[in-house]
Amino acid sequence: MLCEIPVCIIGTPGRFLYEGVGPLCYNESGMLSRLAQKVNGVRIAERVLSPQVIPAYRWDALAGLLGGIYMGAIFPFVMRIARADLHASRLEISLLTAAPFIGSLLAPLWARQMVGRSKMPFCVYSWIFARALFFGMFLVTQAWQFVLLIGAAQIIGSISGPAYTALMKDIYPDEERGRAMGLVRMGAYSALFVVSFIAGHLLDAGVPFKWVFSAAAVVGIAGAWCFSRVPVRESAAPAEEQTRLSALAFWLQTIAILKHNKGFRWFAMSVMTYGFGNLVAFTLYPLYQVDRLNITNTQVATLTNVASVSSILAFAYWGHFMDRHGALWTALVNILLQCVIPVVYFFSGAWWHLVPAAAVQGVAGAGIELAYLNVILTLSEEGREAQYQALHSMLLGVRGTVAPFVAVPVLHLLGFHLSFMVCLVLMLIGAGTQALSLSAYRRRGI
Repeated sequence: MLCEIPVCIIGTPGRFLYEGVGPLCYNESGMLSRLAQKVNGVRIAERVLSPQVIPAYRWDALAGLLGGIYMGAIFPFVMRIARADLHASRLEISLLTAAPFIGSLLAPLWARQMVGRSKMPFCVYSWIFARALFFGMFLVTQAWQFVLLIGAAQIIGSISGPAYTALMKDIYPDEERGRAMGLVRMGAYSALFVVSFIAGHLLDAGVPFKWVFSAAAVVGIAGAWCFSRVPVRESAAPAEEQTRLSALAFWLQTIAILKHNKGFRWFAMSVMTYGFGNLVAFTLYPLYQVDRLNITNTQVATLTNVASVSSILAFAYWGHFMDRHGALWTALVNILLQCVIPVVYFFSGAWWHLVPAAAVQGVAGAGIELAYLNVILTLSEEGREAQYQALHSMLLGVRGTVAPFVAVPVLHLLGFHLSFMVCLVLMLIGAGTQALSLSAYRRRGI
């Protein structure tokens, strides 16, 4: 799920070709430049976005499209391949779920390193290196090797989190960010929809996952390069805050946000409680699909495509909704929608029973993906967006590292159905604390 697993699928022009991100050859660069002029419904975008935003949107949209191809060919099938083809243990499945969040624990370190520096390289380098690791799939013969490569790619990719949030603040104005990000993700999820369907059939037809994943990596690396072309004037923290503190002092300053910012404190509690329940559930879902429902790659692709179509439609709606009603309210509505999913799993007895859950996941996942980043921008002080995102990512890391390893003991103790109900209770508590965050912000008690 894109909102929970931090694999960014996003994408700008010539003067922002940052150090170390070497240019493609002339023909490749020219081809991508021409493609950026046409990609992802630019005519539609021109009707809802200002002319000043369109140049950045074009490259961001192209990067999103390529990122969607990369993601659609890999991530819908990771759990199924690990469990059914490589016979990964339940512990290894937990490790796969936890991997991206382990990387998030280091977010304050990356935010500290960004102080006074350009943030774009932190995105581009981490994405290129993470995606290049999938070429190593040719060496995989056992489940633990597969888990190691996927986990390493997720951990390295998480380096981009604080930088990406700060860049979105600088690339798009507040009043247009929701619509622009929603349109970019419409293109990305359209690509994911088509590619996951094709990849599922290729895998079921006997094409080795090593070839599919490696081909996707090439496209993903091209997407990372496209994001480096997005034109952006990066903002900086106030001069008095640009002195780089020691790692410990920066970490303590980051934690202190929870003390002085009431709205963010309630938001953080929602992220921890709702997200903990959601992640325990998401660790159990693939186990339930394989062990109880005997799901196939094609069926996985079908569920993924239902979620993708729902997301494509939802991104356009939630972008407008958020620009009108704000990110905090958008997050609350979508957390409540997510609470439907464990209920569907509780009553399911065949794989097609999960179709409504996939549809809800697409709609709510789109809303939360847009809302969470913009909640951070709403509640943070000017110039400290990366630090706020680092705190958010660190909390994701704590939650995401612990939850998958709690899931298996809970499953052994309670079984699938009672476990789903425990997850639902935690998610509802998270909805309540999100409502308190919204209330605190409206009172300006942040």
